[in-house]
Amino acid sequence: MILTDASKAYTLIKERIITTQMAPGSVIHETDLMAELELGRTPIREALKLLEAEKLVVVSPRRGTFVADITIKDLQQVQEIRVELDALCARLAVERITPAELEELRQLVKEYNDCAGHCDQDTLMKLDQRFHGLLAQVSHNRLLQAECDMFYNLSLRIWYLYLDKLTPDDLKIEAFKEILAAIETKDPERADRVIRVHIRHFQDSIRQHL
Repeated sequence: MILTDASKAYTLIKERIITTQMAPGSVIHETDLMAELELGRTPIREALKLLEAEKLVVVSPRRGTFVADITIKDLQQVQEIRVELDALCARLAVERITPAELEELRQLVKEYNDCAGHCDQDTLMKLDQRFHGLLAQVSHNRLLQAECDMFYNLSLRIWYLYLDKLTPDDLKIEAFKEILAAIETKDPERADRVIRVHIRHFQDSIRQHL
């Protein structure tokens, strides 16, 4: 698949925002991005419009374009939505997951088991991202998957902002094993319950450092 310049710009700018290389609240200069990314003004602007729709960029008339700020209220609102969306994904996964997808989920949990106790934060975070992405995928609801992806990215940006203050335990991804077990045993209530605890634990961990 050949990426367009707008797709490249979108991917690169989103990564910089999510990982807080572009700091929350900072001004976005199109000319700087054009030079850094070696892309034209049009794809940069197209990318920024998409990122504005995903709540990662704010356009203020007569003031300019900014990286969206992060507040304690943002954390609360993002997590309130995520807990409901991810719980729905977990329940749908119980009903709709295919054998191939279930095996992929098992492999992810195995990766976690293999590195449990000695994984660094970056590795754990990538496992968390892959797990939630796969859980959204196996809901077999593309609209739900798109919303989950957007709110996960908002949550991930908050995680990166406090990365130096958090520990591997703050991700609490051992919950993956129990979610997998709930899906294997066709128990939607258990899957729902466990993922809600997992997501709320993240919020509680961040709150300690605000």
